[in-house]
Amino acid sequence: MNKISIKNMDGTMEEVDLVNAFKIGELNKSFVILSKGETAGEGMSKIYISEFVENTPGVYSLIGIKDDDTWKKVKEAMKQIVES
Repeated sequence: MNKISIKNMDGTMEEVDLVNAFKIGELNKSFVILSKGETAGEGMSKIYISEFVENTPGVYSLIGIKDDDTWKKVKEAMKQIVES
């Protein structure tokens, strides 16, 4: 897994694992799946999913997903990733 650095809201930097990145053409948006190595119980790993945009070359911002329709499409895309 690749490691990437993210800047938290409080300005601190954190290194996380980049699990996967994908684009949903229908939405014309890109998303990332990140892990901080946290467990979610019962042998499961906690993951974080976010939209991302490139502000300048090599500099990205993470944007929370708030729209239910977008969440549905993200879940569908993740299911296809797992199945392939």
